[in-house]
Amino acid sequence: MDAINDCVKNYLSHSGGDVVVGGWTISTGTATVAGRGIVATRDYSVGDVIFVDVPLIISPRAMGTDSTGSPVCPVCYDILITAIGCPGGCQWPVCGRQCADSPEHRDECRYVRKLRPKTKSDGQTWSVGIYNAITAVRGLSIRDGEYKYFLDVLQKKLTDKKMFEVEELKRSISMELDKEDEKIMVTTCKIMDANCFETIVNRSNKLISLKGLYPVAAFMNHCCVPNTMHNFNEKLQMIAKASLPIYKGQEITTSYTYSIWPTSLRQNHLLTSKQFICTCSRCCDTEEFGTELAALNCIVKNCDGRILPINPLDKMSIWHCKTCTKLVSSAEMICLYKDIETLMKSISVFCPKSFEAILKSFNIYRNSPFVVDLRLKFIWKSKNNSLNLEQLLYKEKLCLEMLDLVQKLRLGQCRLLGLISQELLKVIREKTYRFRPKWNTKTLNVFEEQINKLKEIYSSVLDEDADLDNNNIK
Repeated sequence: MDAINDCVKNYLSHSGGDVVVGGWTISTGTATVAGRGIVATRDYSVGDVIFVDVPLIISPRAMGTDSTGSPVCPVCYDILITAIGCPGGCQWPVCGRQCADSPEHRDECRYVRKLRPKTKSDGQTWSVGIYNAITAVRGLSIRDGEYKYFLDVLQKKLTDKKMFEVEELKRSISMELDKEDEKIMVTTCKIMDANCFETIVNRSNKLISLKGLYPVAAFMNHCCVPNTMHNFNEKLQMIAKASLPIYKGQEITTSYTYSIWPTSLRQNHLLTSKQFICTCSRCCDTEEFGTELAALNCIVKNCDGRILPINPLDKMSIWHCKTCTKLVSSAEMICLYKDIETLMKSISVFCPKSFEAILKSFNIYRNSPFVVDLRLKFIWKSKNNSLNLEQLLYKEKLCLEMLDLVQKLRLGQCRLLGLISQELLKVIREKTYRFRPKWNTKTLNVFEEQINKLKEIYSSVLDEDADLDNNNIK
């Protein structure tokens, strides 16, 4: 552990980041929930910066083999409306000559070119297969750099399956990969699968989702009630801050999944993507701190109870209603969930009365996961100045419901709190604009105080993200 801590602090000190290396240590033992983890060596208040992490690898997300959608330039990460292959011959799509000739791209372009990319029969100048191998190729830069020890010490996904990115590259080149290079690429992809974070950048007022390997954050263990949140600055550095009070000797945790999901969905995601089952306090609580996120309204006529799993950690658990003791099998619950999911996906128009009528008519619990997802979709996608008054007031209600849900889930000053607070501020600002001629000064002052309070919340939580257009965020 001493050697790992020295390596990490050396990396942060020499990688151009705003060094914040005190106050925590990478440790093992009873202080961590699983294997190694980061433990606080001092107290942190909410909002305190814990560390600023610098990415070892940043890459665009893989595309489908049908090449639908627009690729992202692997140098500047802007969306390419018209994708043109790199003039250097590596067949990565780039913005133009400036990105193609950049020092960041020069070596990897030379390497891929030596592999002799196959000529496209359709005349296309860039290759989806080689584009999907960006992460694998960039692993070679770690092997050849001074921080190659991270390839040994970072956790890797345990699988014997062939790595998609490496196989895509092999299918798209004429030369055979060097065995040592291939080994490093496979190792890199397994490390990324186990540790990568979604990295959000703003390009031309659009939010671009990338994936990044952050070596310090990679040592943080998961908790469904994490005590940190993170943002990214213009250098793609991760700024990790305390979202809850953290005390000396306490583990510093993050979330590997979507915190607003119910236990069943979180557990399934963690098991399939990270290969473990979480047993935190929230996962063991059938009612999830009173939110009953996994619940469905009881299917027995005239019963106003809700159906919840007897053992939330067992995906085969029997579900039951505490009011009428109705028992439901896991297979039946899956069918009920699918029916609700299908119904919620069919709703595309933001009509408050229709939405509430559907919930009532089909006896759907308003905190069930697909209902929550739809509420968030309404919040992100609706444009305030195009909503009628009924829709605007309903959107305000949805924002307040989501803020209440975040509070009940004990997520503290998390990113979702900041985003919802920002959207609620926009709603109140629109409402104030519409009613300003009818309201007296005292009423306007009350709303101005609300706006200032919400601005303080979202600005402190989102940092550099405070001015982004979050209507594009899912």
